[in-house]
Amino acid sequence: MKFKKEWLKNKWVENALALCIGVLFFVLLWNFGAVFGVIGRIFKFITPVIIGAAIAYIIDPLARLFEHHLFGKLKKWQLRRMLAVTVALILILVLVVTLMVYLVPQLVDSIKQFVENLDGYSASLKKFISGLSDKLKINLSGVNDFLDNLVSNVVKWIGDNKELILNKGLDFGSGLITFLLGAILAIYFLFGKYFILAGGKRFFRAAMPAERYHSTMSFFNRCNQIMTRYVACDVLDGIIIGVVNGIFMAIMGMPYVILISVVVGVTNLAPTFGPLVGAVIGGLILVLVNPLYALIFLVFTLVLQTIDGYVIKPKLFGDSLGVSSVMILVFIILGGRMFGILGVLLSIPIAAIVDFSYHDFILARLERKRGISDGEVETPEAESKKSMQELSDKEQDREERREERKEQRKTEKEQEKQAKEQERQEHGERPGVKGILDRLKRDDDKDTGASDKPEEGEEDFWEEKDDDLNPKNPK
Repeated sequence: MKFKKEWLKNKWVENALALCIGVLFFVLLWNFGAVFGVIGRIFKFITPVIIGAAIAYIIDPLARLFEHHLFGKLKKWQLRRMLAVTVALILILVLVVTLMVYLVPQLVDSIKQFVENLDGYSASLKKFISGLSDKLKINLSGVNDFLDNLVSNVVKWIGDNKELILNKGLDFGSGLITFLLGAILAIYFLFGKYFILAGGKRFFRAAMPAERYHSTMSFFNRCNQIMTRYVACDVLDGIIIGVVNGIFMAIMGMPYVILISVVVGVTNLAPTFGPLVGAVIGGLILVLVNPLYALIFLVFTLVLQTIDGYVIKPKLFGDSLGVSSVMILVFIILGGRMFGILGVLLSIPIAAIVDFSYHDFILARLERKRGISDGEVETPEAESKKSMQELSDKEQDREERREERKEQRKTEKEQEKQAKEQERQEHGERPGVKGILDRLKRDDDKDTGASDKPEEGEEDFWEEKDDDLNPKNPK
């Protein structure tokens, strides 16, 4: 039976497809462990290819630099590309060998020296803690007991986990072989870059309409710009932080300068939590040597990371990423849980790609579909102004209600005053002593049952009395 596109217009077809997708999604979630295990095995098989593509991607900007500037006058593109890649690979190889020759031996010596002097460091730290305990009158015997058992616990752990250490060593050897295979593939990827790009573009041009093809290529170009800029700037930022940290430690005369500086520079590559990990590791190493060194190192690290976050990184990255800190933190957690260190390192560019994909493609398409113009689009600045305006309107409403209550109370007082005045006028009351005497007389008449109307001659009598009591009348 031949499938007809007209069937998709039927309501039951849409409901059936939605039901099938829902069932499939439920089955995947129910068997998430097995699905994730299969994905992990597939990922393990293609790991050399992924590593090779990553290495080629990191080296390609340097090769492009040589290709455009150093060999840009050559007419044959094959020769230009081959020479640029060769020079870039030689430069990278020289850098790696230099680090291996000068840096690795110092790292090994620093680690060996640290392990050999661990007992002495523990004893000196115990002495410092005991002196501090005597001065502050605080019982810190638990810390001394921990330091006493530190070395023995480490030796015991090594003896109890020989098999685990051996397996980790074998895994490291297997990982090294995988990395070498990826490095070999990276060389082929670098030399065949333009063939790979041309083949991919040809496939996408044949597989989708022209408009969709151009939007897809624009998307991939934007992703490439974000990823390239981030990787280059992040590596440069790590080198700057490591070098500055090494210079400071050398000036202060601290030990293990190379070891701690390398740790600080490498951990600085990981966003958010990386600098914290480097500071903790460096502080733990230095606190065994001299607690004062550890304190100075931590204070300097705090100052350096503040400068890095507010000065160095904004200058390097510019406004190309522009991702909220909440989204970065979410992607760091998810990337670390799913892909480990690699997920943490690439969390920021992936978050930037997801952010611009959502705003430039998904959200923009939905707004065009609903006919929403650019002037009607909500922005953070507009939301802030709207919030401030709402607060101002609420305050203005409260002030108006307060004024209305004042006016209402004032009106009520005036009405009450007028009512009292009207009541006095109805009962013939007059202000002054005469009014008081009239009220007393009226109350007395009520008690005795007498009439409110004065008898003959009585009114003249009270008027005379009132005139006599009036201070304005001297008689």
